[in-house]
Amino acid sequence: MSSRSWRTRTAGVSAVLTASLVLAACSGGGGDESASGAAVTIVTAAQTQSFANDWSGTGYEAAEYFMNTGATLIRNPYVEGSDGLAAHQDLYDFEPLLAESYEASDDGLTYTFHLDPDALSTAGNSLDADDVLFSMERKFLAPTAFVEFISSPIITSADQFEKIDDMTVAVTVAEPGYGFTLLSLLANWMYAVYDSDVLLEHATDDDPWAVEWSASNHNWGFGAYEVTDYTAGEQIVFEANPGFVGGEPAVTRVVQRVVADAGQRANLLGNGDADIATQLRPADQQTIEEDGTGQIFDVHSNAMVYVPLTTTLAPFDDVAVRQALSHAIPYEAIFEDVYRGRMSALTGILDSTAPGYVGDGLEPWTYDPDTAKEILEDAGYTEPVAFTLTVNNSYPDLQETAVQIQSAAADAGFDVTIDTVNNATFQEGLASKTFQASMGRDYAIVQSPPYVLGLFYTPGSVINWPDWDDAEFNQALVDGNAAGDPLSDEAGLHWNQAQLRIQEDVPTIWFGSVQPLNAFANQLDGYVFRTDNVIDYSQLSIG
Repeated sequence: MSSRSWRTRTAGVSAVLTASLVLAACSGGGGDESASGAAVTIVTAAQTQSFANDWSGTGYEAAEYFMNTGATLIRNPYVEGSDGLAAHQDLYDFEPLLAESYEASDDGLTYTFHLDPDALSTAGNSLDADDVLFSMERKFLAPTAFVEFISSPIITSADQFEKIDDMTVAVTVAEPGYGFTLLSLLANWMYAVYDSDVLLEHATDDDPWAVEWSASNHNWGFGAYEVTDYTAGEQIVFEANPGFVGGEPAVTRVVQRVVADAGQRANLLGNGDADIATQLRPADQQTIEEDGTGQIFDVHSNAMVYVPLTTTLAPFDDVAVRQALSHAIPYEAIFEDVYRGRMSALTGILDSTAPGYVGDGLEPWTYDPDTAKEILEDAGYTEPVAFTLTVNNSYPDLQETAVQIQSAAADAGFDVTIDTVNNATFQEGLASKTFQASMGRDYAIVQSPPYVLGLFYTPGSVINWPDWDDAEFNQALVDGNAAGDPLSDEAGLHWNQAQLRIQEDVPTIWFGSVQPLNAFANQLDGYVFRTDNVIDYSQLSIG
């Protein structure tokens, strides 16, 4: 694939994989057929902590909520899988969604989007240019806004968006090489368009963007689903939006139930009392597959297991301690004992199959307790280095991984205390950067190299978990962006320098990419792997 292989759409919609088949009568499993269509039950470890992604909207369940209730101007089309891999997004192609067509100017600096007049929000309101402009202004101007951190230098201000007429908007970028990353950003849920009519009804002088109101109130998006019932800590019920621009989904009702125990979630799927179980232990997935009670999927995964080390807190304000810990983790044992072969080693955080990728000098970390102790001794540490490793109790695989790290690190000069906390406490601690170290499973939704690198390490960003600010790394990103096309060979050299700097300074220990930790009932079709690692309910069907 050449470095210029990504494509833009000037009209129409590309052919996509659509799993929303005509439904036959449902039989077996948790699937059911209601008066309005098919119903699916999903069991999850937690639920979204907020209905607004700019108000404490982090975590897997939050991302799945935002994706299914929101919609973007464009999207990456779905394509069939091959070589045993599941259907997935084509990351180098884009198709209209809320925009019925779009085109780029000859100089590659301005992209014009013509909105679909048939698109309706979950509140029944028609889409127009004012919705787009309001959404973009909120994303950049609200006190809790975060997209500037993850979009720079491609999109740095809402001023880049212009209303041409009631059904046309344009966005301008500073460099023609920004085009691919721009479209990739606009294709993902952080750039979802909001129903401004609903939000402005609840705006106040203190909350002009209705962010605070929307954090606890739903149904102001243009997505495939609306929320019809919500019980905190127990369940969310989604109903299909008949005015969804992508067509009304085949599955018209989704019940997302909170079941805290991973083993119970697996049992509910195996017993036929649930159609989808998420955040499973790989051991339970293995049992489900061997028993034939459900389906699990293999993908080209971008979900990474990692340990962010807060570089502004002791003991990880010392690079020697960070480097030593990178040799104190039993990677191979974790791959086999915890993930049962459903994890592979990482040599960097960028997609090694992407056009223009350069991986020179990047090697996976290995467990070497003698080297770890030697680094600590050379740095003057004569006693075991103590720290607390915080883990989200919604992720059983990470809890098991933390125990493995605790045991192996003891032989490498570390004294690790594990602190297991609930999802809300974990997300709050991450954002405030109060953890010395934590266990995470995360991913970059947009797979453009400058986005991935800047996502986790932009200075001052709330999602720069290790609070890392490194001049060499920052310069590599500047140079890569200046090279033009982010998928070019020239840009790839700069992205390689950035990744090498991560390995040298160790703000985060990225050590494995893991397969999706969910399972589907045998009669459920339509799973499509997405880079946000969530399930697109609109593609599901019961066959």
